[in-house]
Amino acid sequence: MKHLYLYLFILLFSLPTSLIAQVDNRVWYDGNSRAMFYRDALAGDSKNMDTTSARSNGEGYTAIDLGIHFNPSKEIEIFSEIRIKNDFGYMWGSGAYVELRRLSVRGVLNNRVSFNLGDIYLKQSKYTLYNNQQELSKHEPSVFNAYRDLINYENFYQENFWRTQGIQSNYSYTFYNTIKSVELDGFASRVRGNQWLGKPELLMLGGTSVLKLENNLKFAINFINSFEVQSTSLDSLTYNNPVYNIQSSYFKKLDKNVFILNVDAGASSRSWSRTNGSEEKMIEEIGNFLNIKGEFKNTKNSLSLNFKYTDPNFRSSGAQTRRIIYNSSLSTYPYYTNNTTLRPVSLLDITTDPSIYNQRLSTTLMSFNPKYGAVTPYGDATPNRVGANGNYVFKNNKIETNLTANLFSEVIGQGTVNKRSLFSSAASIKAKLEEFIKFKNKTTLELSAYFEEVSRNGNDVESISFSSSLLSAGLSYELFQNLKIIGGAKIFIVKGNEFTAERNEYDQIIDYNIENYDSKENIYLVGLQYNFTNDIYFSLQSNKINIVNNLIDQEKLNLARIYFMFNMNL
Repeated sequence: MKHLYLYLFILLFSLPTSLIAQVDNRVWYDGNSRAMFYRDALAGDSKNMDTTSARSNGEGYTAIDLGIHFNPSKEIEIFSEIRIKNDFGYMWGSGAYVELRRLSVRGVLNNRVSFNLGDIYLKQSKYTLYNNQQELSKHEPSVFNAYRDLINYENFYQENFWRTQGIQSNYSYTFYNTIKSVELDGFASRVRGNQWLGKPELLMLGGTSVLKLENNLKFAINFINSFEVQSTSLDSLTYNNPVYNIQSSYFKKLDKNVFILNVDAGASSRSWSRTNGSEEKMIEEIGNFLNIKGEFKNTKNSLSLNFKYTDPNFRSSGAQTRRIIYNSSLSTYPYYTNNTTLRPVSLLDITTDPSIYNQRLSTTLMSFNPKYGAVTPYGDATPNRVGANGNYVFKNNKIETNLTANLFSEVIGQGTVNKRSLFSSAASIKAKLEEFIKFKNKTTLELSAYFEEVSRNGNDVESISFSSSLLSAGLSYELFQNLKIIGGAKIFIVKGNEFTAERNEYDQIIDYNIENYDSKENIYLVGLQYNFTNDIYFSLQSNKINIVNNLIDQEKLNLARIYFMFNMNL
């Protein structure tokens, strides 16, 4: 076995080297290299309350993701990314493996039409195809980037794109009159393959057309359809979800300011059909949405106001799929207390564990925990919402501030005629303290706060009073060039009650469960970080984690962690 890995490793480097000599340097490389290790130890009350779990455990590995780009001609590029990984604690390759991580072919036809085959990244509007950020991640202090970079990289989260497999093509044409340019983009993707005696194959088709005019107007049409192919399975039920979206935008310069107006409107249709000789639609739902946004901005300030309406029946699998899977198996102490209780997903896992995250689109609304996000759990496309939000940003070379407020109501009540009132707000500040206090060394302070409140009137059974707050802080002090002392904290507090919905296979609500909350979760870190460049760094830190459920004394977790990450993006 050890010789097999050695041969693969030699082949991996020798083959491209030989190709370079033959094709005039048409092969080039990029990728990522990482060494990661952490050790967790029970601390505080957990030592006495949990005598069935190991006192400590650890995990680590080294990995190289080598991206190989081969250009047989100027118009064609073949890309593959191969992972070589070895877990710590194994010798002679017994804990190592080699796998193909990505593969694609892309090119340009006649200098106008581009295409991409294989692994592709797709994004449209926030209502058709969009990968929303996970809960409690906005305005996160940069001292937590070692964890965030790991989660985003391992799950292929590039900005807000979804990674899928298929074909994509783009065409653009520039004019010299009233119409400035026209862009056309289309794709076909296989979201789910054939499953033996299971669900049918799931495909996704879509496209975007953008028209830019000379009078500062721009129009866009987005279309996406996720549908199952009935002939690929013995299951007679098939799913179909087309979504239509029209966007228009206008901008105008006003002295030193720019005014931008965006209007976003669209509709969706979702149905399940049964084919028994003749096609019969069992369930069909039609929903729509409207989003109007006005924004003033200049080089330092930005102010935006936004009105939103999303119908209760609006469904878009490409925009409403969530990142976190709440019934995941956890990496850190999945069972705790002497009763070996299955530990639920917590702030610890959301912040540090890549394995709880989702990489596939879902045809139904995925379950969520109101504790970690109740106002817009499915992003801007969250159904059954009407209201407004505002955002203000100020930025210069010394300080950056961000203020956001969201005020929504349900369009219709769930389980009652009374409607939820939903409010969230966020504030963050990032300051270069050496610019204010005249420190010799670079010192950066980051503070942020996020609040959510949900309420509903009614009797004792239907009333809701829920609140959550996340306070975050980060501080970095540069000892000398590129080496920093870092410290950070997250404090998360939840109180009140909320209802979670149970849904059937057709995404219809069949029952409600009342959940009571009174908990506090803390994550603290202190350590050293050295940046060779922005993309190459190591971070050595000590973490302290506390999770307390005040409603159940046994549900407590206290951990001490040593964490090391060396990350290199080539």
